[in-house]
Parts: sequence; C-alpha cells; structure tokens
Amino acid sequence: MQPKGILELTGKKLKCSAMPIGGIGTGSIAIGGDGLLKQWQITNTVKHNAFVPNSFFGIWIKKVGESNNQSICRALICPKVHEDPDFKPAESVSDHKIGLGAKEMFEILPGVENIIFNGEYPIAFLKFIDRSLPLDISLSTFNPFIPLDSNNSGLPLIIFQFQIVNTSNSTIEFTLAGNFLNFLGWNGLTVFKGTESILFAGNKNNHEEIGDWQAIHMTSKTVLKTDRRYGDLTFAIDDPNGMVVNQWSNLKDFWEYFSREGTFPKKYSEEISPVGHTWTGSIGSRQKLNSGESINVNFILSWNFPNRIVDWNNELNKDQIQDEKTEFWIGNHYNKMFKNSIGVFKYFQNNSSYLIDKTAKFHDIIYSSTILPEILTSITAPLSTIRSPSCFWMKDGSFHGFEGCNGASTQTRSGGCCPLNCTHVWNYEFSIAHLYPSLERSMRETEFKIQHESGYIPHRTVVPLYLPQILKYGMFDLTGPALDGMFGTILKIYRDYLITGDTKFLTRSWPIINKLINYIFENYDVEHKGVIFTEQPNTYDCSLYGINSFIGSLYLASLLACEKIARLLNLSELPEKFKNIYESGRKILDQECWNGEYYIQIYDDKEIKEHQYGIGCHSDQLIGQWWAFQLGFGYILPTDHVNKAIESIVKYNFKEHLQGIKQFRIFASETDPGLLVCTWPHGKEPSIPTLYSNEVWTGLEYEVAALCFYTGNISNALKIINAVRRRYDGTRRNPWNEVECGDHYVRAMSSWTLLHALTGISYSTILKQFELSPKINPENFKSFFVTGRSWGEVSQQITANGVVFTISVAHGELEINSFKFTPKFGFKPIKSKVVLKHSIEESDNQIESNYSIEDDKIIVYLKKMIVLKENHQLSIKIN
Repeated sequence: MQPKGILELTGKKLKCSAMPIGGIGTGSIAIGGDGLLKQWQITNTVKHNAFVPNSFFGIWIKKVGESNNQSICRALICPKVHEDPDFKPAESVSDHKIGLGAKEMFEILPGVENIIFNGEYPIAFLKFIDRSLPLDISLSTFNPFIPLDSNNSGLPLIIFQFQIVNTSNSTIEFTLAGNFLNFLGWNGLTVFKGTESILFAGNKNNHEEIGDWQAIHMTSKTVLKTDRRYGDLTFAIDDPNGMVVNQWSNLKDFWEYFSREGTFPKKYSEEISPVGHTWTGSIGSRQKLNSGESINVNFILSWNFPNRIVDWNNELNKDQIQDEKTEFWIGNHYNKMFKNSIGVFKYFQNNSSYLIDKTAKFHDIIYSSTILPEILTSITAPLSTIRSPSCFWMKDGSFHGFEGCNGASTQTRSGGCCPLNCTHVWNYEFSIAHLYPSLERSMRETEFKIQHESGYIPHRTVVPLYLPQILKYGMFDLTGPALDGMFGTILKIYRDYLITGDTKFLTRSWPIINKLINYIFENYDVEHKGVIFTEQPNTYDCSLYGINSFIGSLYLASLLACEKIARLLNLSELPEKFKNIYESGRKILDQECWNGEYYIQIYDDKEIKEHQYGIGCHSDQLIGQWWAFQLGFGYILPTDHVNKAIESIVKYNFKEHLQGIKQFRIFASETDPGLLVCTWPHGKEPSIPTLYSNEVWTGLEYEVAALCFYTGNISNALKIINAVRRRYDGTRRNPWNEVECGDHYVRAMSSWTLLHALTGISYSTILKQFELSPKINPENFKSFFVTGRSWGEVSQQITANGVVFTISVAHGELEINSFKFTPKFGFKPIKSKVVLKHSIEESDNQIESNYSIEDDKIIVYLKKMIVLKENHQLSIKIN
C-alpha cells in the first residue's frame, strides 16, 4: 500500500494537518502532521482538542555488534513542527493547538527531524525523516473504508502498518514499540498529563495472546457498566514473540530504560491503579535486518464504549427534553456486533485480508484517477466527515448527524453542534448517499417517522424518536420546518431511488411525499403557480419573501421529482399536474427574477425590512439546478440564463482576497481567496441583508464549482477549487476539517458532486445504462465509479482509430444493458466491439452489440444484459 502523491505535506503544512481515523459511528483519533495521535474522540464525547498522553510509537536502533551505548532512540513524533515563532493561526480553527500532555511528551521524548505526510483519505502515509537513522521508517494508518459495506466501514479500530527498510551497509537491530495509555474513567473532556487524573481509579492492563498476536487488554474495575465512561481497549502487535510490558506510569523513567536497553522494564506493577492514577501499556517487536532488507510490523488499536447518551443541550429542544439531567441512552451500532474490544480485534483477525485489501483497492482506484490532484482532494478529504464525531450510528441501526462539532468556530467548545439531522444543511450532502446508501436510507426512514400529521417535516430530529418532536408554532420560528429542507426531502427520496433502484422504497415513500407536497401547496402555493411569495424559512437562519431562485429552483426540481415518481408508480393524472405546475413556475421565475446577468429576488422591500438579498448575486441562487443536474433532469431554467448566472456568481462573488470585507463569522482570512455567499455588484444592498452574506462556505463553493463543470466552465470551477485547497493546505487550516458552524461541517460533503459533474459518470438502475462524459482529459481518462450495488474503475482512451472504454468492477455486481458516451473531436462511429473478461488471465469473450446516435450522444446496446461481478472487466471499442 503506497501513496499516489496526491497531497504531500511537509514543512509548514504539517502544523495544522490532522486526519481523523475511525469507523462510521465509532468516533475517531486523528494522526497529526507532527506524528502525534490527537483529537481523541472515541468515548462518545465530542471535544476537538481532547488528548490522551503517553500514546505514541518509538524506535530503538543499533548496529549488530555495537554496544547499547551506541544506540539511537527516537519517538516517531516531530516537535519541530510547532517551533515556528512567526506562525499566526487562522480564525475559527484549533487544529494547530497542542495541550499540556503533548507538551510534556515533547519535552521528554526526542523526536525525528521531519515528517513527510501523504494524506489520501482514508489512509495517512507518514515517512519519518532523520539523518541519524540507518533505517527508512514509514507508517500507513487507516480504518477499513469499503464503499457500500457500512458494517465493515464502521469498526471501532485503527490499523497501524509500519514498514522498516535497512538503508545502511550494516546489519541493524531495532525495537519498534507502541505505547498506549489506559484512559478508562476519563470523560473525554478533562485535560490531564502523564498518568494522573482524579478521574482514574482501578484501571488494569492484562497481557493476552490472541493467535499469533500479542495484546494488552485495558479495563477498569471501578467504572460501572451503566456509566457513560464504561468501556475497554485492546492494543495488539502481529509478532508472536513480541515484547510486552503491561503497566508503567512514568514516561521519563520508561523512556530512559527503553533508550538505554532497547527493551521494556522487567519490573512493573500487576495491581489495579490507585485513585488518581492509571497505567500505560507497551508492546514491541525486536528484529534484525541485513542491508537492503525490509520488514512490516503491524499494530491494532480497538475499542468499545457502548454507552452513548443524548448529551447535547440545544435551545431548540427545550420542550422535548425538559430535564437536562436526564440521560437518554442510544448506544452505538457496533455494539450489536461486539461485546468488547477483544471481540473487535478477533473480528479483524478473521477478516483482515478482506478489510485491508478492499480499503487498499478503493484507495488505489480513486487516487490513480486522471482527475487533477486538487479536485481529487476536494472530493475525498470531506469523506472524513462521515467518520468524524459529526455523525453517529445508534444501536437501533439509525444513522444521524449534527451540523458539525462544537469547537473554535462556535460558542461552545464541546458536543455536537446544532442537533440533529438538520434538513436544510444535509441538503448539500451527497457523499454518504452514494458511498453508503443504506445509511442515507436510514435518514429518510427517520424523516418519515417524524413527519407531522399535517404533512410538514421538522427541520431537526429529536432522539430517541419516542420523545416529542419539534413542533411548528407560527409560520416561522427557529423551531419550524425549513422550506428548503422539505424540498430537499423530496429530492433525496428520488435520488436514493435512482441510486438503489428500490421500487418498494419508492412506493412506501409516496404517502410521505404526497402529504408533504400537499402541505406545501396548501401553505405556500395555493394557486399552484409553481412559485412562492410567502415566508420561506431556510438554511440562512432567516426567511426569504417573494419570488427568488434559491427557494424557487428547489421547488421546480422537487416538482419534477414528484412528476417522475408519479410516473414510475403509475399514479394516473398526477404526473401532468406536477408537470404543469413546474412549467408555470419555470416561466414565472425566469420572467420575474432574471436581470440579464443572474437571478435576483423580487419582494416588497417596504413591507419586509430585513434578511433579504434583493438584487444581490447569491451563490446559492441555482441550488435547485445543481440538484437537477445530479438527478438527470438537465436544465430546469433557460440554458443560456443558467450558464450566464453561473458565470456571474464567479465573476462577482469570487475574491482573490477578502481584505476590507467585514465577515460575521470568519472561515477565510483577509489574505485568502474564496467565494462569498452573496454580493451586490449593482448596489442596493439591504441595510440588514440575508445572514452570512459576507462569509465563505466550502459547501457552497463545491456546489458552484460543480455547476461550472456541468455547464462546461472548467476554468471557473478550478479557480474555486484551488482557492479551497489553498486555504485548507495544512499551513493554517486542516485539509480534513472544513469548518463552518463547527468542525467537520457536513455541508462540505457537497464535494462528491464534483466527481459526477466532472466525469459525467451516471448509472441508470432502470435502463441498466452506464454513462461517461469526462470534461477534462477525455483522450486519456480514468476514474473511480460507484453505483448502488458496485464500485470500481472506468476508463476512456481516444486514439486515431476510435475510442476504448473499460469498466472494471472491484466490488459488488453491475448490470449493464447499454453504455452511453459523448463523442469528442468530431468522432463518427463505424462499428462497435464489446468484450467481457471474467479475470485478467481469461481470453476475450466477445458480446454482440450495436449502437445508435441520440441527442449527440452515442449509445452502445448489448444484445442481452450482462452482470459484471467482482474482478470482471468490460471493454467497449468504437471504431
């Protein structure tokens, strides 16, 4: 498993870099650019800068035949990363911070000179650089990430794979040691250093031999099973002869002994820890390497913390959870599979080939793409949000998410931000929908359950679901339903159907949709004109009034989705009803709001005095069009107007720097480039405009960049994407923590739409048709693809004689009847040839086919449907 060089971080770009590693709903620990394990959030508590001391890897080295006095010992961390006196942190972030525990480790432990950090989520590749070491030391660390397999992507463990290479001319002896603190009893919040905290008492580390692995099982004898802090840890090494010391307490003493002897102290306590103290446990591997030889040493950390409770307090929930001291237990999904961390580890042992190989396959396919590195990083880095504390997976199987995690950008420094399942923020998320559709489906099921009898869907969820849900009191208040979120529910249902092809789900969804759209008609569009004039509560924490394309385009896309669903379900006259309302709304919206450059808001400014944008150019003005492209609707407003509006958004709202712009919340510094939410290029900015207009949100930037790709404006898309990557390059912000109202903000998962917009990849579960239309490098193109039941690699090569497409399935099954593509460079087809291989070694198996040209696209039809299974490859050649 090797990095592809997509995002290599060195020097000043290491300070703020920290990739969270953990499973879906398990919590995570981040690996920092400084080599530290930080942001410890595996105990069901959200605290971005939580830190567990004494947890690190170290190596002792000497030449065979030399005395121990000539040995070299290094902790695999790099304190120098934090020694820049001129460093100025960015606003609203805290990834650069280190606490007391880390500072003590830096004082005691000699680290390496430098680190090269290749971040290719879900894998962090670290190379430890030190001129005094005769070994090359590399680490690959990750948690299994397997699209479409949520259970095996939701394991509470971290894999540490070390590769050690002897680059000297001598035989080298070394000990690689891993050290972890038994932090049981810790609340996930309290700052401490070393092994001392008033929260510790009765902790015990036991040596276990599990197959060929040596392990330490960490428990507490005093934390009750009903306590939210209850749990256990297992730390293991794949060396049957591995060294183990169960319990030590003083870091300085331990390091002095290890540095001198290259082994662990032989005397250590076997007792439970006294009050106020805990133990650190160490395991290691002693090896010899001749010149040029290499060896891999693997460690596993697994955990189990079953008692997740509702610990968030939100003003919106005051009527639902009146007693803040009441703890509602919701648990974790992984506890359905495992009773303790040893069970997690044994599961890994029994399934390690599958878990590692599939993760490596995903990594290798997506990062071998011909897509530009900046775009690839923008697509993949926000995937870490799925497995950050922003999301959790309850024991009952339901999947939920905050808007983000409280931290430096919020008033509160711990806990989940803005609970829960906020419909209007989750409107922008596409990553989970495509990679883990079963989890996305879970969110739909929750929305179905909380729908009010009148038809509306609250814009936030209260769990457990047996509690009263948030009610609407007036036309709009902070507790009421968000109109954009309700449109989003309709669009998400149709999207989820397109991904999975599950007609039963669609049939079961229809009563929900019907009730919801009728509620919208009755309260917002009584005359069925397809436009809305009344109050429109939305994701900007305010209400718009009058006709506008932000809400209006979502309405149009939702009407089209209702029409499509009604046709699929054969619901008599309903398709025409929705189509007619759409056509009416499309016409009125364009006539009223198009100003020749972009779409504006038409409202009564004498009546409505605040939180409107009027003739401003809003970056979200075509969110419904963005959705429409994703759902295969094409243009829902006049093509030339849409294209011009997208150009205008970039022209007026993109800034090379933000100097002189007063921002309410600062997510981009004065010297940073970025796309503002809204500007007024022709003046007349309302005295109190829509909230957040002068802010920069990556979730919107990705939306607009995707719109640019869809409409062929590649340069503007790249301008926006490069701006995001410049801001989140590790220097002042973390590439794996895109911040809005909280860390790991879920709106940034809009970035997955960049993949579809750029590549033109889509798959019809109805037609069994695969489509490809790359916007960049079409002559030599390669990309990852995912459908509801498969994922793999698709490529396109154009030569003087024709074009060759290849679809290789790495996971699941892909049914294909036809293949659709956009011809380039004046290409005119003469004949087609389709070949199926069940394996690389197998000879060609030709399949009968023909082709047709429809709407300037070429479609190759197979005589009969084929099913591509894992490792199958389909080649389509058009002369």
